[in-house]
Parts: sequence; structure tokens; C-alpha cells
Amino acid sequence: MKKALLTTLLLMVMILSACSNNSSAPASEEEVQETVQNFYNEMTKFDEMGKSSLENFNTTLTSYSTGAATDKELEKALDSFQDTASDIADQVNDVKISKSLPENVETLLRDAAIAFQSAYSIKEQASQSAASPEVTADEFNAMNQQADVAMLYGISKVNQARVAVGLLEEDSEAETELGTVPGTVVSTEADADAAADTDSGNAGGTPIVTGTGTGNSAN
Repeated sequence: MKKALLTTLLLMVMILSACSNNSSAPASEEEVQETVQNFYNEMTKFDEMGKSSLENFNTTLTSYSTGAATDKELEKALDSFQDTASDIADQVNDVKISKSLPENVETLLRDAAIAFQSAYSIKEQASQSAASPEVTADEFNAMNQQADVAMLYGISKVNQARVAVGLLEEDSEAETELGTVPGTVVSTEADADAAADTDSGNAGGTPIVTGTGTGNSAN
């Protein structure tokens, strides 16, 4: 199922990329580098926003499960988590890719944007389901693993674009900070495939919750 998800994502990326064309005047080398770096910076900003919100939600959820946080505090953290996920999804959807870039670079960034859009849309859905008594821990984790697969694919494409324009040494690609799961090195599509086979390592430390019928608690 997880490999089928990755295959579907790859097909979607290829179809949408094929629909684009490059009709603008070519950009200079400096402009190309600046565009790629700005794209990287934007994705890094989104990543940090997501991590901060998820960490706060994790902390509050843990406190709630031990009786150290109130229902109101958990609800506030959950609302913030949901709002941030929704806001990031909207902002990623608004990211534009210049058509004045070299075709290979434009394709890489467009593929990355599509992957990130998919990842944050799934994360938004996961955040909305976090408080639902109808959602089990396995279902919640499955959604986050789907988002992870899309995220890792997007990261690999951003890194390839950075290598292509001379912003990153090819051998250093695995050392990128963007979107990496703590303790995990992410750099290639093979890593994304491997991530689809693992049962752990939610991006950004997304909490595992269990549907109880009266509310969710830490697993």
C-alpha cells in the first residue's frame, strides 16, 4: 500500500510536470541560483513552522496523558496544531515556480512543490482527525507516513535542484537540514521508498494518538 502511494505520487508529479512549459526568457545564472535558494528558504520556513507547532502539541498531549495539562490546554494546543497545518498547506499551494528557469531546474522545483503540497495537505487532514474518536492510532500513523513519503520525495527534488545550480555539492546532498526526521539522513528517492516501508519516524515528531471513544490519548 505504501509503495503504491509513492507510485501514485510519482505519476502525479510526472503528469503535472509534463503539462508545464517554459516560455519565458531564460534567467541568468545568478537569478537561477537566487530563485532556487529562495524556494529552499521558503520550504525551510514552512518546515520550521510545522515542527514548532507539532512539538507544542506533543508536549501538551504528553502532559495531558499524565494529568499535568487540562482539557482546555489540550484543546488550545490542538487548535493551534490544526491552524498551523492548514496555514502551511495554503501557503505551499501559493508558491509559484518561475518559467524563466532552465527546464531541468524548473521541473525539479515544480516536482518538489507538488510533493510538498501533497505532504502538507495530508498533514492538514491528519491534524483535523487528531481529535476524532473515530480515528485509531494506526489510521493516524498511516496518514502521517503518507505525508512523510511525499515530503521525502520533495526534499530529494529540492536537493537535486540545489546541486544542479551549484548551491550544493552532490556528495553533500545527504547533509541537508530541510525536513529531515531527527536522527535520519534523507537525500534520495531511495530514502523516500525506504521511509514508506518503516513503521516509525513521523516527520517533525507527529504524535501517535489512539481513538478512545471519549477523546484521544497518547499511545
